Amino acid sequence: MKQLNDSEFFLNNKLIKYKQMKNLIYSGYFGFRKNQQAAVSSMQSCLLLLPTATCSRNLLYNHLKYIIGILLIIFNFNVKSQTVNLEDIMTYLKAGNAVKAKEVSDSSINDKELINNPRTWFYRAITYHSMYESELQDVKALSKQPLFEAYNSYLKTMQLDYEKKYNSEVINSLKIIASQFVNEGIMYFNNGDYNNALSSFENNISINRLPAINKIDTIILYNAALSADKSGKNTTAIDYYEQLIKMEFGGSNVCLDLAKVYKKENKINDYLNTLQNGLKAFPNEDIGFISELVNYYLETGKNEEAMSYVDKGLLREPKNQAFHFVKASLLDQKGDLVYAEKEYLKVLEFDPEYTDAMFNLGALYYNQATDLIKKATSKSEQNKAYELYGKAQPYLEKIILQTPNDIQIMKMLKTIYTLLKQDDKLIEINKKLEKSQE
Repeated sequence: MKQLNDSEFFLNNKLIKYKQMKNLIYSGYFGFRKNQQAAVSSMQSCLLLLPTATCSRNLLYNHLKYIIGILLIIFNFNVKSQTVNLEDIMTYLKAGNAVKAKEVSDSSINDKELINNPRTWFYRAITYHSMYESELQDVKALSKQPLFEAYNSYLKTMQLDYEKKYNSEVINSLKIIASQFVNEGIMYFNNGDYNNALSSFENNISINRLPAINKIDTIILYNAALSADKSGKNTTAIDYYEQLIKMEFGGSNVCLDLAKVYKKENKINDYLNTLQNGLKAFPNEDIGFISELVNYYLETGKNEEAMSYVDKGLLREPKNQAFHFVKASLLDQKGDLVYAEKEYLKVLEFDPEYTDAMFNLGALYYNQATDLIKKATSKSEQNKAYELYGKAQPYLEKIILQTPNDIQIMKMLKTIYTLLKQDDKLIEINKKLEKSQE
């Protein structure tokens, strides 16, 4: 084997001058721009062949390996980080190629040289806004929420656009998007997606609060409050309802809605104070507040307070069946059966199909009859009990038609039929009871 000097080595049994190898490496590097893939392939081949070389000195081998390794890193990095041409986005959009426009836009926000360029985000906003407005379903399907992405991209444009180059166009586009967010919010709300409904309405609110627009739409604030309420975001709902009350929007309904959210948050003092304030502020629209207070005091077992507000409600609406029913029930619980009966009859006078009133009145007569017959010591007392059973019968029979499988009602009717000797009905009710136990 030939004695090697400092400037040559064997590569695959072929004598290569170090200077020649160096020229090969550099020519590959400078040829990179013309044929990137060929240059990279050439450098990779050199790197693979180096282990087969026999060098005069290890230093030479390591030096060449280092050079080629660094060049390959540079080449591969350059291949992966080629600058995105932002103008391609608009070219693709004008050609109707949303897929390509989106691909370039998505790449642009991952390019460190472009990510802080306002034009990058401006074109991205246009791309996604175009996707949202497209009538083609396959274009709309390119993004789950293209309008949200367009909105965020316009905001990013404003954030980076220190020279206000795109400001006018962005503001005009945001005004359009604000209206579109209302449509989105209504759609989400009607579909029961209250979280996205809230996001849509809040985006509209945020856009309209920009200094360049500076507009407040109370209807949208109310929609946001309802969406927050429905989605369980009580603190947010409270904030919007309180804003609306300060703006004197929505009257008694908004005040009542606010009270109910306070109750959900277990802020009972705020809940009661809001209801009381509502009674004072809306004296001609107070039924909602009265009903809410009646229900609250019933829930907490404060029957006297409940009765007080029931009476106030009846002064406002004398024919309100619900108030009459609650009053009858409270009187019934107190044992004031005479007045309870009168109230139940009033309910049925206003609404003959009021099931709860029918049952309670039938049960009132039935229980009175049962108590009386247990204590009866004379024929007249017994007849009085039978009379009460007879008064209970039509109400219970009407209920059994509505709830044919109610065993409790069937047993009550069985007792009545037995004592009043209504044999045909007794046979029929016994069959129903036997069938229900199968």
